Amino acid sequence: MSDAGEGRSGRARIALVVFRLVMVVLIMLFAWRTYEETAIANARASGNLEPADAVVENRTEEHGRTHGGTGQDRTADWVYWHEVTLELRVNGELRSVAGGAGLDVGDHVEVGLWHGHVIKLDGYYVWRGWHSGLGGNLLIVCYPLVMGYLIALAVAVRIRTARRGGADVPDPADFGLEILFGIIVGAFTIVPLALVPAAVGADHPRFWPLVPVATGATAALLVMRRRLGRGQSTAARAGADDTDAGGAPARS
Repeated sequence: MSDAGEGRSGRARIALVVFRLVMVVLIMLFAWRTYEETAIANARASGNLEPADAVVENRTEEHGRTHGGTGQDRTADWVYWHEVTLELRVNGELRSVAGGAGLDVGDHVEVGLWHGHVIKLDGYYVWRGWHSGLGGNLLIVCYPLVMGYLIALAVAVRIRTARRGGADVPDPADFGLEILFGIIVGAFTIVPLALVPAAVGADHPRFWPLVPVATGATAALLVMRRRLGRGQSTAARAGADDTDAGGAPARS
């Protein structure tokens, strides 16, 4: 029985290490993509995008239709959509760009580059940001998990800090409701950032990965302040009782 228990414990430790490594990789990818978006926004604002000539090598079109509205508000009216994707040869390399409906194969265009990424096409902003390719969509899918992990990590760090200060604080697992509340707040923060891109000063919600984590972690820490305060009060009373028990002279 003990050998079986040790085997399960070993597998659990390995799974925990793998999970933490995956989280580190995802956090680094989010940090890099956030840096990209910030640098691109700064380059656009300051006019520092690298100008280059490009040639349209290929053009594909997709057409479709869907009912208007979403969820219970869907209507019987059809909404038609049309998307054009261009393959551009820029500095000898092929780059895929969504946009350029008025262009055809063989046309020469002016593009604005940031480290090889096509940001502008004939003066129009075509960088898709977080939706650029499989990697960007994968990050969006994994974002709730990463956000929850970072909020839980912030709570654990706060608990460790309180314990070092002498507070009698429960284990991080006992703060599950506070962590869940922080995740809910962070998730709701995504909604206005996605619906109102101007809130972050961009054409699209470029910087939202930082904001929900910050608001969610702040909410979780604010909610757990009362429990931490009670733990510190308990530790202070225990310290005072120990001092009296140690032979402090009683006052008449």
